[in-house]
Amino acid sequence: MSEETHNAAALGPLAIQWAVIVSGILGWILTISMCFCLTDYEGILNTPTGLPAAQIFLNAGGKLGGSAMWGLAILVQFFTGCSAMLADTRMAYAFARDEALPFSSFLSQINPYTQTPVNAVWFVVFFSICLNCIAIGSTHTATAIFSITAPALDLSYVSVILTHQIYRKQVKFVEGPFTLGRWGPYINWVSVIWVMFISSVLFFPPTVPVTVSNMNYGICVGIFIAAFAMVWWWVAARGRYTGPRTTEHMQPIPTEEPGLDYGTMQ
Repeated sequence: MSEETHNAAALGPLAIQWAVIVSGILGWILTISMCFCLTDYEGILNTPTGLPAAQIFLNAGGKLGGSAMWGLAILVQFFTGCSAMLADTRMAYAFARDEALPFSSFLSQINPYTQTPVNAVWFVVFFSICLNCIAIGSTHTATAIFSITAPALDLSYVSVILTHQIYRKQVKFVEGPFTLGRWGPYINWVSVIWVMFISSVLFFPPTVPVTVSNMNYGICVGIFIAAFAMVWWWVAARGRYTGPRTTEHMQPIPTEEPGLDYGTMQ
């Protein structure tokens, strides 16, 4: 996504910081508000609707207010899905463009009419549909797949940080406008330790004693994804993937400031 952002080196880190701050504040307010509405804990868990959150809205706002709040929740889910679809599609296209995925030549094609990676979009759409269809046949399998999302996202971040810390003396790293300065290595190691800890916690089963039905199979899904990535890397990708190839596929983005070459690689 940063490849298509004006002044990405400065605005990218700024957007990430504000996203964390705003999400943390609003999420904390929402959590506190929901906790104050937990008047009947057992009744909410055993709600006939099957949706504890919907029952909380119903208890707090009545039929009309609860329906309005639930409608807002559905709207938020819709926009979240759009955001996730955009990010997933952009990543699929970027990796395919750099020949890091199977069928890269097909997925990286740009539609001549829309000038967008339509093939990558439909690939993500159909893949998402298949994942959701699994829940129709087995909720346990779907839960195992979806439970990997949080730790997988964190581990994808920390893998880059850890690699940078290990090879920072061998590889010259050119700092951008945003830098942590001399505190960078310490903050990076703190983030690595924290993510490894919280990811381990997220892989724990939710209840004890652990049975086949309540086991958290997210670790199995994570191992499968990692194994597939490693096999594909050794079989094909390592001979073709050399990193982002933005200069071969991107054009300068028009800007009101002619002196700034936004969207180009220096």
